[in-house]
Amino acid sequence: MTGRDGGAQAMSGDGGAYGTGREAAVDTGRDAAGAAGAGGAAGAAGAGGAAGAGGAAGAAGRVLDGLLAAAHHRVGIAVHDRLMGQGGLPELRDPDLALDRMLATAHRQSGLAVTARLAREAAAEQPRTARGPGSDAGGALMRRPAAVRLKYRLEALEVARSLCPGGLLESVWAALRQASRLAEALDADVPPVAALGATRRLRVHLAQVRLPPAPRRRPAPVIGSDYLAAVEEFLAPGAEHLVRSVRDVRLLLDEEFAPCLADVVRSGPSSGAGVVAQDLVDDLADAHEQAVALRRAVAEVERACTDFVGADLRAARLDGVQLEGIKWDAATLWPEEWEPLIRRASLPVGGERGVLVVAAEPYDSVVSADA
Repeated sequence: MTGRDGGAQAMSGDGGAYGTGREAAVDTGRDAAGAAGAGGAAGAAGAGGAAGAGGAAGAAGRVLDGLLAAAHHRVGIAVHDRLMGQGGLPELRDPDLALDRMLATAHRQSGLAVTARLAREAAAEQPRTARGPGSDAGGALMRRPAAVRLKYRLEALEVARSLCPGGLLESVWAALRQASRLAEALDADVPPVAALGATRRLRVHLAQVRLPPAPRRRPAPVIGSDYLAAVEEFLAPGAEHLVRSVRDVRLLLDEEFAPCLADVVRSGPSSGAGVVAQDLVDDLADAHEQAVALRRAVAEVERACTDFVGADLRAARLDGVQLEGIKWDAATLWPEEWEPLIRRASLPVGGERGVLVVAAEPYDSVVSADA
């Protein structure tokens, strides 16, 4: 019984194993078939999607091409209208001529920048001139007797300001800037109307340049009232050179540039007008340098008329002498009866330790020159 039962169980086990293996094989085949079907379906779907995406991309490309073509057409219309509004197609230039004009413009601009820098430096140097070493001629004025410089200080200042009128340097600079604009306009082949307008403005600026009178150029003596002749002799060369330069510019504008500009108005752009315009710029730049030098010379005269630091003025006659604006210090020697009044009328000079300047009215408090 026991043996039979064991055999039955063994047979039952073998049969179970067989049945399970067959079912597993059937299930595996069924799964493989399902996977194959799914893969085929996915492949078919992918092929269809790729074909659809390619069609959409092609349509978008055609739309973009159409937009670009329309934009190109509209830009072409705008460029054509602008060219026609400016008188037609621009004249083709020789490359060498274009390079020459570019270099001339660069030269003109750098020259203006250097001239402006020199003018600023000259203006900044004027306050320092009162204490710094001057030129040889300016030093010669300072070496004149202090009593003589003091007695004739107002007359000397009048001579200096007559030979360098107020606003002279600024008016020459304005004319130089306008001449540079005129030359640039001619280089750019602007319409003749614009060139004529720039020329009229240049004439206005040149008319505003107040030229000094012709100096008398007397020989410079040594002492006394002839000190004024020495002052005039010191300023005369710079004033004469400036007058000559400005007059030459006016002649160049009237006798050479005006006919060239008339040719431009009649026949169109030409290189002749641009060349003469550059000559105007160069001549005005030279005139501006001379105006800067003249202003420096005037600063030397003003120094001789106001700087009495360390001077011996005990023998000077101060009755009727204008003392306002005079600089002095503890080493300056005044007439004994004048010193208290001068001390009450003096104020410290900013930036110059120990230096005082005589003011217009006396003050109740006394400022020490040793401060």
